[in-house]
Amino acid sequence: MKVKAISLDIDGTITYRDRRLSVEALKAIRLAERLGLPVMLVTGNSVPFAEAAAVFIGTSGPVIAEDGGALSLKGEGTMRKRVFLTDMDEEWILWSELKKRFPEAELSYSTMERKAGLVITRKVSVEAVRKIIEELGLNLIAVDSGFAIHIKKPWINKGTGIEKACEYLGIKSSEVAHVGDGENDLDAFRVVGYRVAIAQAPDSLKEKADYITKKPYGDGGAEAVLHILETFGYLGYLGEGYEDQEGDT
Repeated sequence: MKVKAISLDIDGTITYRDRRLSVEALKAIRLAERLGLPVMLVTGNSVPFAEAAAVFIGTSGPVIAEDGGALSLKGEGTMRKRVFLTDMDEEWILWSELKKRFPEAELSYSTMERKAGLVITRKVSVEAVRKIIEELGLNLIAVDSGFAIHIKKPWINKGTGIEKACEYLGIKSSEVAHVGDGENDLDAFRVVGYRVAIAQAPDSLKEKADYITKKPYGDGGAEAVLHILETFGYLGYLGEGYEDQEGDT
C-alpha cells in the first residue's frame, strides 16, 4: 500500500500528559510535510482549538475536530471552510438530566464553541453517563478519551471524519496512516490502511495496531511519524533529513 497522508490525534499523541507539545513531534510533523506527506490533525477538541493548533504546528491537511463531527478545510489564502456533520439536540437533554443527578458534573471550557457533541470532565464516570443514556433512550454514546468524556451521536467518530476529509484530499482512507492513544481512535483504525498506537494506549487500541511505539506521549508521536516515513519509503533510513529541521522549531 501507499500512504498519502498521516492523521494524528493531539492530546497524549503529540503532547505530554500535561498537554505541552513535544518539540520532537513538531519536528517530525514538519519533516513529513516537507517530504510531501500532508498531516491531518484529528482530535476531540473544538474547531477553533484545532485550527489554531494546525497553524502553529504547520500541518497542511484538513482539520478533523470534535471526534469527527466537524471539519475545517483550507480555502483561499487564510480563509477556511467549516463543515458540521450533526446537531446537538439529544446531547443537551442528556446534560440536563446528568446535572440533576450529579451536581458536580462539569462541561469542558470549550463547550460553547462546540456544535457536534458535548465534552464533560471526568468528575462523573463514563459508566454513569452511559447508564443515563440508556435510561432515557437517547441515540448517543459516551467515550472516555483518557482526558475527558465525549458524548456524541453514534455515527460521529474519527473514522467518519477521516473518510470525509479524504474526499476533499482526493484520496482513499485506506491510504492514510493514523496515530492515536485513546479509545476514541478505534474508529479511525477501522477505516485507515496503517495504524500506530502510542505506548500508553489502552490494550483495546494496541490490539488493532500495526505498530506500537516504544516511547509514550509526545515523544511516542514523534517516533510514530518517523516510523511511518521510514516504513513507506519517505526516508532512506530513519532520521535522514530529520536533524536539518532544527531551525523550523
